Amino acid sequence: MKASKRKYDLVIVGSGLSGASAAAEAADQGLDTLLVEKGRNLGGTGNYVEGVLVVGSDLQKAQGVTITAEDILREEYDWTHGLADLRIWKSYLQATKGNFAWLKSHGAQMTKLRTLGTGENTWHLFDGHGKQAITEGLLPAARWQGVEIITSSQVIRLEVDLAGKISGLVIADYESQTEYFVQTEHVILATGGYLNNPELLRSHTSGNAKRIIPVNSGKNTGDGLKLAWSIGAKKFGMGMVMMFGGQVMDQAEPGFKNWSRQINRAVTHEGPLWVNERGDRFTNEDCTDIWAIAGNALIRQEKVYAILNQEEMRALSQQAFKNTDLKYDQLLADLQDDLEQEKSYLTCGDSLEELAQKLDLPHLLDSVKRYNELAKGGKDLDFGKDSRFLHPLEAGSYYAFELGIGAFCTMGGLRTDLQNRVLDQEGNWIRGLYAVGNDGSAGLVGDTYGVNIPGSEAGYCVYSGRVAAQDVAEQLQLT
Repeated sequence: MKASKRKYDLVIVGSGLSGASAAAEAADQGLDTLLVEKGRNLGGTGNYVEGVLVVGSDLQKAQGVTITAEDILREEYDWTHGLADLRIWKSYLQATKGNFAWLKSHGAQMTKLRTLGTGENTWHLFDGHGKQAITEGLLPAARWQGVEIITSSQVIRLEVDLAGKISGLVIADYESQTEYFVQTEHVILATGGYLNNPELLRSHTSGNAKRIIPVNSGKNTGDGLKLAWSIGAKKFGMGMVMMFGGQVMDQAEPGFKNWSRQINRAVTHEGPLWVNERGDRFTNEDCTDIWAIAGNALIRQEKVYAILNQEEMRALSQQAFKNTDLKYDQLLADLQDDLEQEKSYLTCGDSLEELAQKLDLPHLLDSVKRYNELAKGGKDLDFGKDSRFLHPLEAGSYYAFELGIGAFCTMGGLRTDLQNRVLDQEGNWIRGLYAVGNDGSAGLVGDTYGVNIPGSEAGYCVYSGRVAAQDVAEQLQLT
């Protein structure tokens, strides 16, 4: 699909939550705008977003939630060890209540508030996830006010003038297999980061990046970052992956297909014994309430296996160990399906000795012996796991589930200022270039995503998209 014109005030690259927010705000500002989406469908990974951070909402007041922006600033400073840019956080937090109202006025529906694990009560959930907010709210509102949206098209090159200012870009149209130039002085990059780019993951994350399992749209290949780097943008804040803990290491299926299966949740979130590639226990397995910490623990090992026996599987099928409201009524059926399909991540044995031999885990027997002693003693003297989740493994068939690390997105890659303008090696604005959402979020995080403040990245997508579009409008008024 080709653009109808060859000149626009603004071109937005990407139609996820940040790109859609930028488009709706650009429409509100009366900008002549083109939104370019490389996929056939709109929304990208933003379709799977669950909710956004808000401070001071009516939902919070009704539930007696009293957390303040100052509380969050202190938490984020500590959580990121000072790496986060508190100027960005302060501006963002001041805008959350207004953004909440703006989203609803643009068709997003949000009626529920909750926390995540042991985090704060800041997560305002979309009714119908981000897909409803994007495809039934923000983008229709943008279209209605004149924003042009094209799909199956990719921005492949940015052009700058002799002064280094954005002068246009080149778009590849997949349908006609042609390329063409569009003139614009303002570009907002909203391409969602680089989680689906194995080379960038290997180069900028842990040496075990091959164990990261993307649970997203599959389209976040670092396009916006590479476009910006190609014209001199500073490579900044790479390596932060939003890991949400364990995920069965299934090489044959996309990550999202296992994410909601009961067996996947049971072996990753119910605190069973985890051992590494040598069969050694290495952490407190009850670390998933702050699931970014679970991801950190898992990624440091070459391999990880969740070890359960038949008795533990049956017990879980009757009652969840941690969240007693959770049902595992399909757990045993999931297990039987995996056995019949001979899933590569599942290994079973009639004895621990057989399991250890099959997987070449020389320390497994000693690890299970020690674990059983701790379970019978009712106290985890090694890693401090809650005794409620210590269950001896003594009889029946044994199962080993190989775990990868599930991830939703990456954050960072470009240095931006308070208006989400992209900066060069010397900290100067590459005039006309902006980065929002995951592409422009390096200043929001340290080395680990702050699940302690649920919804912070999704809320930042809305905030940064609006901020960038507002600055474009201001720049145009100055010319």
